[in-house]
Amino acid sequence: MRDLLKVFKFEFLTVFRRRSFILSLILVPLIPMLLLSVLNWINRDKSVTFQEAFMQEAGNPLPIGIVDQANVIKEYPEWLTYGKLIPAQSEDEARAKTASGAWQGFYVIEPDYLETGSMRFVKPQISMITELVQPDMLKELLTYNLIGADKERYLRYTNPIDFHYEYINPETADTRDQADDATFWVPYAVTMFFYMIILISSTMMMNVVTKDKENKTIEVLLSSVKPLDLFIGKIMAYGSLSLLQMVLWFGTLALVVKTGKTSLPFLESLAIPKSVFIASVPFFICGFLLYGSLMAGMGAIAPNLREGNQSTFVLTLPLVFTIISIAQLVENPFSSFTTFLTLFPFTSPVVMLTRLSVGPVPAWQLILSIVLLVGMVVFVIRGVTNLFSSQYLLSGQKIKVGLFLKTVFIGHRRA
Repeated sequence: MRDLLKVFKFEFLTVFRRRSFILSLILVPLIPMLLLSVLNWINRDKSVTFQEAFMQEAGNPLPIGIVDQANVIKEYPEWLTYGKLIPAQSEDEARAKTASGAWQGFYVIEPDYLETGSMRFVKPQISMITELVQPDMLKELLTYNLIGADKERYLRYTNPIDFHYEYINPETADTRDQADDATFWVPYAVTMFFYMIILISSTMMMNVVTKDKENKTIEVLLSSVKPLDLFIGKIMAYGSLSLLQMVLWFGTLALVVKTGKTSLPFLESLAIPKSVFIASVPFFICGFLLYGSLMAGMGAIAPNLREGNQSTFVLTLPLVFTIISIAQLVENPFSSFTTFLTLFPFTSPVVMLTRLSVGPVPAWQLILSIVLLVGMVVFVIRGVTNLFSSQYLLSGQKIKVGLFLKTVFIGHRRA
């Protein structure tokens, strides 16, 4: 235990003091926060934005006149026009009120409107915003009168269907709002983030073991500590560093989503569920221990870093398959396929967090997933300890993926 703690302390402080690690730890969250601060500072400008101009124009207290030469408008109900549309007896009257500043302008419904739909809009100055806003109210007024000036009929015409959904099994039903962008963007972002952070952090384990072999540092270490203490100490150190990175980076992502809504309107509907934050720590730790152990084992038998990196693709295939299947996971979160990936230990560290970002996950799946994942972590760590012996760490034999998998999942190779 004493040697294990020495290895942990040495590896942790060695990496933590590196300038590259400190820069990545700080700059990755700092850059988006600086950009967000710049956007907030820009938005403090007192000049009128398009949205403000739009609201000012839409809220203009001056009414608009209507010269109905086709005689299609019989009523001007207050609940529909709010006094914004007023009938005029003639075009001359409308022009006079517009010129005096009493009206914004006026519409002229041509005599052949029912055949052609033709009308004119006369106003003292050009304003694109008014042309976008005011016709909608006129359309509603025309619709109301064309269907007989019947309020109930008009309201049913404008909202013909009001669906109420019922689910045979509410626990497994997809009750998300399919029209909401957050329905898809949040799970995609969570999936990509944890895929990258688990892959990057676990790859560090193979790199450090392989480099120690290449520069002969491993020989010095093995002269004073046991191979098992060396392995456990390294994975604890790099696991702690990776957890620190994950918490800081993911916390920054959540903070940007929460505080950036005023500057970045597309973030308005985005929110990361609390369940993702709660589950992120245990599932990330288990995901790192699983893949970090496999990567460390690959580094133990790889003669050099180049050959080790070439062989890692086989180990990361489950994670790669998760990204390939991301559309299926997000669009069908309760399918048998998604449930399988949620429980399968080599995909559950990412898929479970994807599921939680979609919505609640049945308790039995959550419990079974973590139990299977922890069990696989224990099994793999025990298997990888077979590779952390002087037989492999000090050998320069060519890497064999089949031998690696057999040793990890079955046991020592027989002589």
